[in-house]
Amino acid sequence: MQNSKIESKKNIGFYRILDKLLHTIAKSSLLSSKARVFIHHLRGVKFKNRSTVFIGEGVIIDPINPSNVEIGDRCLITAGVKILTHYIDTKNRSENPEYFFRFYDGKVIIEDDVFVGVNAVIAKPVKIGKGSIIGANVVVTKNIKTSSVYTGNNNSQLWLQLLLLQ
Repeated sequence: MQNSKIESKKNIGFYRILDKLLHTIAKSSLLSSKARVFIHHLRGVKFKNRSTVFIGEGVIIDPINPSNVEIGDRCLITAGVKILTHYIDTKNRSENPEYFFRFYDGKVIIEDDVFVGVNAVIAKPVKIGKGSIIGANVVVTKNIKTSSVYTGNNNSQLWLQLLLLQ
């Protein structure tokens, strides 16, 4: 029994190192967007259609649980974006005496035709609606409605209905 626990920890350690290596490679500016998408797919990120997604350089997709990220068709995720599925609840203390705050994780779902601006941070479990635009340097901690524009780095929200030109 003790031996199987040790083997299990070794496997977890190996996969964690492999994931860290793949993530570091995916952030490189030397790779094409298609190569970055493929590497994140290997890490466990779910793509609706990998061939239509753009991922810029320096993008960080959850290093703890990348399989909790779903990215739709025709999404543009620009340079420096951070997508995190985990967060710390600062209002409630942990029941574990080793940790002060509670740690949570959930899914980040980015629907089809979403644009995420440079250096945006998507944190906590959220859903970004189809056709939405996330501005540069914005922190997203709440769900974004379909066809909305979300701007401002001081937690202010600007909701605009996008006009579809024919």
